[in-house]
Amino acid sequence: MEKTEIMQFYDNQFHLFKEEVDLTTRDTQLANEIIEQVGVPFQSVFELGAGNGLLARSLAAFDKTITTVELIPDMVTFAQQFDHPNITSLCGDFYTIELPKTFDTILYIDGFGVGTDEEQLLLLHRIRKWLKADGVALIDIYHPNYWRKTSGQTMHPFPSEHISRVYGFDEESNRMTDTWWNEEHPEKTYTQSLACYLPDEIYALCKQAQLQIVAYYPGGAMDFEQWQYQEQVALSECLSYRIKLKKR
Repeated sequence: MEKTEIMQFYDNQFHLFKEEVDLTTRDTQLANEIIEQVGVPFQSVFELGAGNGLLARSLAAFDKTITTVELIPDMVTFAQQFDHPNITSLCGDFYTIELPKTFDTILYIDGFGVGTDEEQLLLLHRIRKWLKADGVALIDIYHPNYWRKTSGQTMHPFPSEHISRVYGFDEESNRMTDTWWNEEHPEKTYTQSLACYLPDEIYALCKQAQLQIVAYYPGGAMDFEQWQYQEQVALSECLSYRIKLKKR
């Protein structure tokens, strides 16, 4: 995805969400999950692609010190309205932003794979630079099996049902697509495209950046026949999985 396409998608998705759900809350369950998966005491956190600031607010409640970077100005402005004193919210591009410090923990939850393999590798090198010697990074990776299986699935993500989305999968580029639109303006669609990686593929990419995957955490999957979301499924069947990284 080009930068302009990325900004258009996330900006429009944010405003759609903002109209439909409360974005000011905290997610204690996710924060506890992150703390458990890091597995060691930590204080400083750097979150990439922080969105509306939900995870940062949730971790700040556990007395963590969080620096976030988000590309979309409206999201940063929104997040800053609810920032905890422990949070520093930055607006910028994590491919180019310069930070003269390192962190105990780096998080990229739900969004890795925006660019090409070369850009993903560049980002992994940057993550390694920002990570303390004994630090831990957690990154969500999209699994191609799930997106291949669910390609063409349409849904209404909100109760009002005037917002629609459809999943897709590009076999040639091995990328998932997620397209949104308002039923009142079906001619205006917004699509994100993210690279998908099998566990062995992301392991090899991380190895090039001198990062070691020390754990895989399978995520959940939507059962569209039963219309139920399963919180955790097998690694080969999940929508995405989380990897835990340390410096080699």
